[in-house]
Formats: sequence, structure tokens, C-alpha cells
Amino acid sequence: MPRHFFFSLRRIFPVLFVLFINACAGPQTGEESVPAEVGRAATSLLARADTHVQAGQWEQAAALLERALRIEPRNAWLWHHLATVRFRQGRYAQAVSLANKSSSLAPGNTALQEKNHRLIEEARQAAERG
Repeated sequence: MPRHFFFSLRRIFPVLFVLFINACAGPQTGEESVPAEVGRAATSLLARADTHVQAGQWEQAAALLERALRIEPRNAWLWHHLATVRFRQGRYAQAVSLANKSSSLAPGNTALQEKNHRLIEEARQAAERG
């Protein structure tokens, strides 16, 4: 295959990834819903963070997600991703706080609300186990 084909895929993958995530969330209602589109910079940071997550590089993933949140502080999905990373790091109280923040930004998004609720429950149980 031509080299430019792979270059094109590399540039479009982050956009497709975010679109897939948003599609999984189902329809969104209300003024405070998660934005249907994520900006280009935040999309790139999210894709890079996902690469670090897959490699188990939690601190690098968290740093990229925090940068994305400085760009899009009202993006509930970014807050959820950061909550998940903090949970994987064993920072359960912070994971709960971040998941609650995510839920507060997406009151009409039941799929994301459910994901956050499950994460909160898992974090609380893990914290109790020590």
C-alpha cells in the first residue's frame, strides 16, 4: 500500500476513536450534555493517552488527559477517562471525585452516568479492601 495511505489512517484514527466513544454513549439530551465533537487538540491528546493506557503507563496517560481537560474542561468523557486512569493507579478517592465530576457534566447521558456509577462502586469497594 502507498505510504500516504498509512499517514492518512494515522491522522484520522483519533477522530474515529472519539466518534466511536461518543456513538457508544447513545443519544444525548440537555444543555449540559457531552459535546458531540471533541476538538482536534483534545482528540490527539486522548488518542495518545489511550496508547499509554494500553501500555500500562498510567502517569503519562493521566498527564495527557489533564492537558486535554485544560483545553476542554467541560468534556465529561475526558473526566471519565481520567477517573479510570486514577482508579488503575489505586487512587480510589480521586477516581470517585473525577467520576462524580464527569457525571455532573453529563446529566442526560445515561450511558456515561452508568459507567461512572460502576467506576465509583468499584473504587469504593477497592478502597474498603485496602
